[in-house]
Amino acid sequence: MWSWLANNAALVQVTLSGVTAFVWIVYLQIIVSSLRHQRRTEILIHLVGSRGLNARTFISNLGLEPVYLLEIMLTIWSSDGKRETSVVNRTERGKDEVSSPSAATFQGPLKSSDFVDIGSIENLIERARLNTAADLEPGEITQIEVTVAANSAATSTIVAAQRTFNVTLIDGDYCLCPLTLYAKQLRSWWARYRVRQRLLYHLGQ
Repeated sequence: MWSWLANNAALVQVTLSGVTAFVWIVYLQIIVSSLRHQRRTEILIHLVGSRGLNARTFISNLGLEPVYLLEIMLTIWSSDGKRETSVVNRTERGKDEVSSPSAATFQGPLKSSDFVDIGSIENLIERARLNTAADLEPGEITQIEVTVAANSAATSTIVAAQRTFNVTLIDGDYCLCPLTLYAKQLRSWWARYRVRQRLLYHLGQ
């Protein structure tokens, strides 16, 4: 065996070098995957308290890094078609009801594992009604979609999530039925580009 190793020292050296390089590649891949996982944002949009129009809407940051909430957009489908508006500002409250400028908006930082209550679904619809000057009656609404856009220190691009709910009438009460178990994370380039265009549109309004 020793004579074989001596006669094939060059081959053994090349094999060991290849194995070592392979181990290091696997190790680096594990490190890169771990870093990507740590920097990945995870924004949840969920209803609390009930499934009716008085349900509270919570935005949670399950990512490992804080995010800054830039915009909250509400899209409504009704018998009159589709309309979208910003609901990040608490326009349903009068100036005398706001204790400070920060209390008039939901824009701001959101720590890891933290959440913010952006109001009930009724509050969101009321903000949409005030912003669009449209008569939005619950009976006319068939579907709503909440889209949250944020900025993260881990990336220079916009991060976003959205969740859609069907509005159905059950035993005389309006019920919100989510179409997905969790909020959809908008991570693809095309999805983030579309969110960015929507933000620019609302910025110009």
